[in-house]
Amino acid sequence: MNKGVVITGVGRDRVGIVAELTDALFGLGCNLLDSSMTLLRGEFAIILMMTIPDDLALSDLQKQLEKVQKRLGFALHLRELAEEEMAIAEETGSGYIISVYGADKPGIVSGVTRRLSEMGANITDVETKRSTPPAVSTGGAAPAKPIFLMVLEVTAPVELKTEYLQKEMKELANSLGVDISIQEWDVLEL
Repeated sequence: MNKGVVITGVGRDRVGIVAELTDALFGLGCNLLDSSMTLLRGEFAIILMMTIPDDLALSDLQKQLEKVQKRLGFALHLRELAEEEMAIAEETGSGYIISVYGADKPGIVSGVTRRLSEMGANITDVETKRSTPPAVSTGGAAPAKPIFLMVLEVTAPVELKTEYLQKEMKELANSLGVDISIQEWDVLEL
């Protein structure tokens, strides 16, 4: 069985990061399984889960990737995965997309994620964005406040009913001064 490895990395964004890194991994016989990559205000972050050939030591892979890191100006960290970490987790319960929108202020992410955790919900993905509305002729009024948007993918335990989740999120939205919407995933079996 091939060994599982996770690579995390971050560096200044530029064209070709994904192509150069994945080309190098492919050339070493690695097989990409899962990944998440995103651009955050000029910094590109990457997480890759993959298998590497049995005859490729983690230290050799690290050494081969040092050249890529230098060319990209990227910091990479490699970690070998235990066998149980390689297993595909069977999610039980209901899946939801939760969207949060409102004026930016401290405590929104903490408040929402803490409440979901208290209800036993597993957060599987989070994306946040802060933006300032475009300048509009305000006629001397103060400029618009920054807007905060957060989208979460969540798996809730079977016993957590949609109605209860909606009630709790509505109460939380009122206390945080934001809008929260919840959409249950539609599961499509192929």
